[in-house]
Amino acid sequence: MVPELQYVFLFGRNPKLSYLELASYFKARELAFKPIAWFERACMVSFPQELSAEALVEELAGTVKIAKLLFSCNENELEERISSANLYEGTKNKIMYFVDVINASPSVREFFKDAFKRQRLKAVHKSVAPHILAKKSYEYVDITVIKNDSKFFVAKTIACSNPHKFRERDINRPFTEPEIMSSVRLARILVNLSCTMPKATILDPFCGIGTVLQEAMLLGYDVKGLELNPERAKHCMENLEWIKKRFNTSADFEVKNGDAKKLSNYFENESIDAIVTEPELGPLLKTLPAEQEAKQIVSTLQRLYEKFFSEAKLVLKPEGKIVVVIPQFRTKNSRLFTINMDKILHENGFRIFNATKNLPIKASVPYLYKEEWHKIERLIYVLEKVLK
Repeated sequence: MVPELQYVFLFGRNPKLSYLELASYFKARELAFKPIAWFERACMVSFPQELSAEALVEELAGTVKIAKLLFSCNENELEERISSANLYEGTKNKIMYFVDVINASPSVREFFKDAFKRQRLKAVHKSVAPHILAKKSYEYVDITVIKNDSKFFVAKTIACSNPHKFRERDINRPFTEPEIMSSVRLARILVNLSCTMPKATILDPFCGIGTVLQEAMLLGYDVKGLELNPERAKHCMENLEWIKKRFNTSADFEVKNGDAKKLSNYFENESIDAIVTEPELGPLLKTLPAEQEAKQIVSTLQRLYEKFFSEAKLVLKPEGKIVVVIPQFRTKNSRLFTINMDKILHENGFRIFNATKNLPIKASVPYLYKEEWHKIERLIYVLEKVLK
């Protein structure tokens, strides 16, 4: 029996959301995926075959690094195991290295310093930003040491994400609207949460200037967009045309000017594999709202979402997914006002879908997504259309 290979996925912000993205990605592609252990901002997983780590880290937005496990051992074996490990496979005698430590004492870095000395390498311990590491501009060894109970795990980075690529796709496209649009990183996570195979058709019925749609196209999906504002719909078309040419993608796109409350007027019944969207979230808030304002916003959005979901169930295929961002509003006196999603799901035949449901390590759906600067809290729902 061939032993399974073990890897460590290191996440950036929102590690549990990034883990949910990872689980959804593998479930969609029917790839064997077995999480072994959860750490503070990392997850150890096993696979029956070698991972295409470079390609994978490009497609996942929440994963910062993928490291391959070199060994695991008890504390009294750690120094000896590090000394005998194959840490550097290059030919240079001058290298840089960094040891990331999770749940362990930083003093373990001394073991690596000594190991490189014994190998007669001039090794400088230095942290390098992920986008520099991704470019492989240096002879660089990136190691992660994790302590879990009494056991140590030592892994070597084999692929690293380049966050600058997200920024380039954001600022270089023809049109941006930073005050209202989702981040490119979050948009890609949302697409992966749809747990849908590439080549499927993804719809964003509140598409704005096309952030979700562009990330879906780059992942190999055909996309359709609907936008109420005609100028934004035009800008979305131009952005997607730029994406198609700039990145030479074969994905098809279609954008219409129209109302998400009337989806079935624009798209055929059961023609869409997945809907991925950050819909209207209410007015832009610079401060926390008073109770009356929060009540009014929630009431208005409740009516909008009820109409949207009643149409979404028509155009979605059976067992089709919806990934949707739903706001909730915390007031100045700390009361929380929320959309009645239970009512919407019950009336329209949707249920919560969670790609980690049958895994030993789980993430919550809906997922509370809140950055420090957000005045509106967001719940990320992943839903599935129930078979009739």
